Amino acid sequence: MHLLFFIVISTFPLKTITTIDHNIIDFDTIYTQKPVYISFWALWCSQCIKELDKINTLQDSMNFFVIAINEDGKRKKARVRNFTKGHKWRFSVALDESQKLMREFGILALPSSFLYDTKGHLVKRFTGFSSKDEKNFIKLLDSLYVDTLSTNLH
Repeated sequence: MHLLFFIVISTFPLKTITTIDHNIIDFDTIYTQKPVYISFWALWCSQCIKELDKINTLQDSMNFFVIAINEDGKRKKARVRNFTKGHKWRFSVALDESQKLMREFGILALPSSFLYDTKGHLVKRFTGFSSKDEKNFIKLLDSLYVDTLSTNLH
């Protein structure tokens, strides 16, 4: 019998990350301003693409920050850049060249995504992404704004 353990990161794990366009994102600034959605994906993963297309659409109507972390490796960097431009995604994309972040987040399947609140606490981990997950995500995001508003009023 083999036991499998993985760490669930409950507080915001990243300080900075470099995007495929060589921009540096400082998460200490971003997550305090709005919720952060981190999605791990790959070019071969059709569910990943569906999820990120939907997140791209939701980003228009809801105020949250998205970083999509690609797991295809550094040899596919140009292909990933062209693919994301072709999909007209308006969020930042980074490349996890050595899959170090994937291991740190304890990811066993793609897509895997994490929603963090403005205090840097993990709200929800998603593995896969269905219409049920989308509805749950919207409810969670709405509740984060209600909580933030009530905290700011007191």
